[in-house]
Amino acid sequence: MFNTDYLGIAILGLVLIGQILYRRQIWFFRNLGGLSTSLKFSRMLRWFWIVSVLLILSIQTYWSVVQYQTWESNPISQYFLPPHQDISYFLGYVGARFFGPWILAFVASVIFRWIARFLNKKFDERFFEKEEIELIALGTFLMGWPGFLFYLGVILVFGMLVSIFYQILAKGRLPLYYFWMPFAISAIIIKIKFLYLFGIAGFWGQFSLGDFYKLFTNY
Repeated sequence: MFNTDYLGIAILGLVLIGQILYRRQIWFFRNLGGLSTSLKFSRMLRWFWIVSVLLILSIQTYWSVVQYQTWESNPISQYFLPPHQDISYFLGYVGARFFGPWILAFVASVIFRWIARFLNKKFDERFFEKEEIELIALGTFLMGWPGFLFYLGVILVFGMLVSIFYQILAKGRLPLYYFWMPFAISAIIIKIKFLYLFGIAGFWGQFSLGDFYKLFTNY
């Protein structure tokens, strides 16, 4: 099965490169009239987010079809499909395992984007730059479920610790602008490469929507 984590790393890597080029004013934003460069870049990031959502959902749809065909061709698993079983069983299976984690991540990215915009507007753009809000939404979605919980938790702890250090040194507020993408990429790499080394792969697996019942039963 195609690993969507690698797709996430590729997209986040491209965005990080674009972010660096934009900050150094090397990219084409300087030559476009009308909107501010910040708004242009934030709109481009929003398109990255939309394309990412469509790509992920397309991939999950493809693997759902493959799953159906695989069950259909097996003399045992074909009994999980119509006419032996109601189609709701299969839809529930692929919904929990293929679509559910990404739908949760999508909802989380929308919620965090709204919260970030609300706080920014309420406090006169004090917390985030315009394009930074889109970076948060993109990173949150591409982490999937439950990855975005780990991602946002790490960012929160890191931001609090370094902010305390900044306050001690009287340097003001820590800008997180350049941390959103590297932290997202690092979190995905940790998830796919090091969970077994850390001995927490089993714990992480308990948050799979398809196996969530294991938290409450012995089966």
